[in-house]
Amino acid sequence: VGAAVRFPEGYEMSEVEKVEAHVRKVQLEYEKDKLMDMIEHTVEAFDEAVRTLRQERFKLDADLKMTDLRMLVLLQELRLLKEFEKRDNSLVKKLDDKREEKSEIVVKIADCRDKSAARKLEIDKLNPKQVLAELVQLVPETNKFHEQLLKIFKKKIKRQKKKAANEGDEEEEGSEEEDDDDDEDMSDLDEEEEEEEEEEFVG
Repeated sequence: VGAAVRFPEGYEMSEVEKVEAHVRKVQLEYEKDKLMDMIEHTVEAFDEAVRTLRQERFKLDADLKMTDLRMLVLLQELRLLKEFEKRDNSLVKKLDDKREEKSEIVVKIADCRDKSAARKLEIDKLNPKQVLAELVQLVPETNKFHEQLLKIFKKKIKRQKKKAANEGDEEEEGSEEEDDDDDEDMSDLDEEEEEEEEEEFVG
């Protein structure tokens, strides 16, 4: 649209000029309205973009806060895990120590059982007559404890033979040996007197 034409004062426009001026005015008003609408739409779009950015900012701030809180929680969990790891390591060490102690105890028990079995075999192999002879040699008849020790010894031999008889191991042979070696000395012994003499001797 061309610039508005200025007429000298007192100049009267012709009908054609008036029509042209009116058309030009209408065009200018239309362009003005169009520009105003464009400006209004631009402002509205800008405001909407600002609102959108503001909402995104709020959401981002919230996400950052949640991230900070999550980080704090993870740090606390990490501290707890480290403490638990120390406790677990301590418990594992104690468990290993106890297992080692148990292994040592098992070895000692096995050793004690072997020694006990060997000792039992040695005892089982002992000849009562030989032991009696050694007893008489160590404690002669002149010793005041001779009779008491002899009674205790014979009493122990009798108990061992009864135990062997109950187990069914050489029952007849044990009875014959007991009759041959001990009948003469054990016939007059009273059970209660033997217990009292044994207690008196031990005391």
